[in-house]
Amino acid sequence: MAMSELEATASLRIMILVAKADGTLHEDERASLSFALQGIPLPKGASLQNLLDEESNLDAQLKLITSSEGQETCYTSAYAIANADGDCTPEEKKILEHIKTTYKLSEEKTTLVGRLFAEAKDTVLPSNIKAINDPKKRAEEIKEDTLKYAVMCSVLGAFPIPGLAILTDLAAVGLQVKLVRDIGQYFGHQIDKPAAKSLLLGVGIGTGARIAVTNLCKFVPMFGSAVGAAASFAATYAVGKMAVAYFENGCKADMETLKKAFRDAEKEGKEQYAKNKDVIATKQKEQQKKIEQLASDRKAGKITEAEYEKKIAELV
Repeated sequence: MAMSELEATASLRIMILVAKADGTLHEDERASLSFALQGIPLPKGASLQNLLDEESNLDAQLKLITSSEGQETCYTSAYAIANADGDCTPEEKKILEHIKTTYKLSEEKTTLVGRLFAEAKDTVLPSNIKAINDPKKRAEEIKEDTLKYAVMCSVLGAFPIPGLAILTDLAAVGLQVKLVRDIGQYFGHQIDKPAAKSLLLGVGIGTGARIAVTNLCKFVPMFGSAVGAAASFAATYAVGKMAVAYFENGCKADMETLKKAFRDAEKEGKEQYAKNKDVIATKQKEQQKKIEQLASDRKAGKITEAEYEKKIAELV
């Protein structure tokens, strides 16, 4: 069951209230939310600036979300925002607890969300790529890998099953981290997960805001799975381009240069998504049942986060 437009708008406002939990929306939080919401069709009459600046009442917004799917998605998205940097403040915890109590969410559901996020941060997908000295051959391999990863992340970005969707969003971030590490090794650079993830965070990928918005999009008719699919493809495609710019420059490119490279490449990525829709549709048809089963096994604790991400990576 999809969320209504009213529920989606309320969820967006609640996410922003979480970001403002300490009394203000800091510049980095505003930038992160702005970036995450770019390209998302906002409700009629709403603007990004208004959503970020307005003063909303938490209880009033919570009352607008009446479906069980909407309530669970709202909590998950709020949790992603609150734990974006690994440090959930007392004010943020208070809001999460209030959402949990208001919606009478079970301890099992809320604990599961926390466990999945915590374990995803500690997972390191192996990356064993041999360096290629020939620039032309290296570029061809990287282009091929980037497209494959973008297609898989697009499939994951369109996964609209309540309770499991957040797993695929976290898995997409894991694949993007692996893509950065793979590209580094093509250039002869060994880069660990923290370093790769810091590059993604620097350009706005892998943030709690991005994950929260992507998760929300999947359940809303005005957004739809297609929006999540397109956003995930474009972002992953841009990650590949940004990583090339970084490693070609001997790992010395400044963050502003990388941000520009990412933004420019994301526009190109949206065009490439349109050109590869048939490939994505075929991949989705081939892997949908496997992804659903892996997500169900992960949620049930039958496989670990490391095993889950490894198996997802094998589907690429």
